[in-house]
Amino acid sequence: MKLKLFFITCSVFFLASCDKIFLDVAGKDADLQGKWQMDNADTVYYNFQKNLFQYQIYQQKDKLSAVFGYYVLQGDTSIDIQLLRKEASFSLNYLGWDTIPAPDGNDIIHKQFKIKKLTSKKLILSSDDDDISLHKF
Repeated sequence: MKLKLFFITCSVFFLASCDKIFLDVAGKDADLQGKWQMDNADTVYYNFQKNLFQYQIYQQKDKLSAVFGYYVLQGDTSIDIQLLRKEASFSLNYLGWDTIPAPDGNDIIHKQFKIKKLTSKKLILSSDDDDISLHKF
C-alpha cells in the first residue's frame, strides 16, 4: 500500500513539473516557455511563462535583481517584450529599449525583436542594434 501511494505521489509531482501541459501552450510558444540564459553574459536571464516575462540579472555576487513585465509573441517571426519600470529595483536605462510614458508614472520599457531561431534549447532574438543569443537554463 505504501509503495502504491509513493508512486501516485511521484506521478503527481512529475505532471506538476510539466508546465506546458497545464499552461495550455503549443507550437513555438511552448518552446519559448521557461528560463533562458544569455550566452555572452552568464548573469542575465530571460524568463517566459504564458505572456508573463521576467528579466533577471546578477548585479553583485549572490544578489539577484528582477523586473517583471509581459511578452506578446507574434506568430513565429517576432516578439514584443515589455517591462514595467516601477517594478524594477534597478535602472533599466542601460538596455536602450524604447519607453512608453504613462501618466501614473508606470512607464513601460519595451523592445520589438525578430525571432531568428527558436527551438526548445536555443533562442536568438534580433533587433536593429544586435542579436541576443540565449540557451535554455
